[in-house]
Amino acid sequence: MDVQAISNLIDCARKHEEGSNHLQSFIDQQVEQLHHTIELPEDMASETLLKFSLEYINHVPDFLEALDQAAKELDIESFISPFLSIAEENFLAPVLQSQNNVGLFDLLDKAYFTHRLIEEVNDSYLSRIGCALVPINMTWANLIIHAILGEEFGNELDSIVEQTVRHMIRSQERYNDRMFKDFVNNRNPEQWVSTWSKWNGLSNGMGVELKFTSAA
Repeated sequence: MDVQAISNLIDCARKHEEGSNHLQSFIDQQVEQLHHTIELPEDMASETLLKFSLEYINHVPDFLEALDQAAKELDIESFISPFLSIAEENFLAPVLQSQNNVGLFDLLDKAYFTHRLIEEVNDSYLSRIGCALVPINMTWANLIIHAILGEEFGNELDSIVEQTVRHMIRSQERYNDRMFKDFVNNRNPEQWVSTWSKWNGLSNGMGVELKFTSAA
């Protein structure tokens, strides 16, 4: 996985944002309606949302690298690497398609796709065998970015993610319930907890500054 290429794309997008302020302008337009679902500081609402969005995008390469390293340590690469490849290909699509002037606004939905993909993998395994494949929780952060992207577009991306995960799990033998249950039953619980504990800190604090209100 080319994590460095993802980081480089984010750096280029950040520089583009400095001149275009495209993401900032988009967030400025969204602030008023977001106030109905997200608790924001009155005097720095736009700035807070922009900072949160930047952290969410910046989180992607570290997140993917953490999952890749943890998967190697736990010998579950065969389960995780196909999804990491999908996330990488989607995120780097502008580079593969030779698109220039990619900004942070263009990467926000790709970051959302990445985080939602792993979340959907977890949800799928939790419902099928009662065990998360990747015990890293990005739910609150994803809900906030979904609100920023807008209900219609966010739902469209959710649908694509859900279809992708369903297709992968149904079409490949490695995701057979029995095979994964055998792995779960034979894994070393102490190593499992120890390995994921090292990486789980990456998601901590992503939803601290922004919390959905009770009316959301």
